[in-house]
Amino acid sequence: MAADIDQLKKLVALAETHQAKLAKALIELEKNIATIMASAPLKDGRLFDLQWAIQARVVLRQAIEKDYLVAIDKIIREYKGVAANALSMLSQYTEFAKLDPAVIRQLQSLSFKGFEDIGQQYLDVISKEVYNNTLTGVSFAESVAVIKATIDTGLKKYASQGLHDSLMQFDATINTKMAIDAGAKTFKYQGPDDSATRPFCEKHVGKVYTKEEIEEIWNSDTWAGKISGNPFVVRGGYNCRHRFRGQF
Repeated sequence: MAADIDQLKKLVALAETHQAKLAKALIELEKNIATIMASAPLKDGRLFDLQWAIQARVVLRQAIEKDYLVAIDKIIREYKGVAANALSMLSQYTEFAKLDPAVIRQLQSLSFKGFEDIGQQYLDVISKEVYNNTLTGVSFAESVAVIKATIDTGLKKYASQGLHDSLMQFDATINTKMAIDAGAKTFKYQGPDDSATRPFCEKHVGKVYTKEEIEEIWNSDTWAGKISGNPFVVRGGYNCRHRFRGQF
């Protein structure tokens, strides 16, 4: 199997492993939030203590940092190995492949910041939920149900999607950077061509384009799941498993 295809398959498999790690972390977070909520003072089965509701935000933040952000940090630290694998792969096609470690660190930092923002948004939502429910005397059971649903439809949904895209965009960015620095003038669109492949990606898989052609195609076309931005980074959009590989 060609080195570039083999490396891409391993990358997609790694994305699935990261999803499993995140899912495990979110299960722990849900348990810890349930424990926090169980400590709430109740009156006739309803929340009522506003002081507790205000202080709960601090404890909730600690739980999010401990369960969610620590897991994210460990995952993003693995990006260094992804970069090393990409460099090793491209070195088989050109002797000029190189990558500045400072670039890797900056991309890791930016990736982590994105997940930190998601965690902060979730903290804001559930803290407000707890306070409002306490203020209006909502039942404990109803409050817990709403918060659990928020994990599933909010944090889990956006963090899971973001985790896949973060890894694939990291790989796409460093591959493009190394290819351009090494003198590539054309790029091949690589990746799966299966039942999960978007029609847009299916149309371009295996084809070779210049940088100018890629920019023209990606900027002029529209499709479901498209993300605005640099086509070399966003590629086919959300959950895309494809990338551009420089031709030498």
